[in-house]
Amino acid sequence: MSWLEANAYWLLPVVLVTLATAAVAGWWYRRRDTLDRLLGKIAWARLVDVVVPDDVDGEIHLDLALLTPKGILVLEVRRGAGTLFWGEQLDYWTLLDGRRRDRIRNPLPGLRARRHAVHALAPRVPVSGRVLLLGPVEISGAGPPGVMTPEALAAEFARPPGAKVPPELGEAWAAVSAQARPLA
Repeated sequence: MSWLEANAYWLLPVVLVTLATAAVAGWWYRRRDTLDRLLGKIAWARLVDVVVPDDVDGEIHLDLALLTPKGILVLEVRRGAGTLFWGEQLDYWTLLDGRRRDRIRNPLPGLRARRHAVHALAPRVPVSGRVLLLGPVEISGAGPPGVMTPEALAAEFARPPGAKVPPELGEAWAAVSAQARPLA
């Protein structure tokens, strides 16, 4: 009896678990890498998962703040799959994927508050707010204002190759960065 025949009962499960782990790790890395590549195309600098002061003596969380050629972009990322049913005044939006139904809190009111807080820190430069939908999401009807796919975001905020940060934008970014602290 060979070594392989003697140990075959445990070798197959080990190989299967190893392959499954590698597949999950590859999927996770590709998903993360897609967002990193997109942000690299549009932003000179970024702040990730930070809190900044708001204008009512509190703090507000930012998923992402990006220094782009069009000013500072406050970006919220939502991941999902399916068809998005939304309403600007609804508290929750619904994402249907076959028989699966997910509820997403309407990101627009929070996004306005986040954009306003950043604008208070950098009042002399444009501050935009967008929601990025990652994943195979189809929007029912007209799209919600400021909610974008990666392709639309890349087109709107494309950073020209070799472009330098304008001094006014650099100063505003320094002011925002100085007030930002990591999420505890």
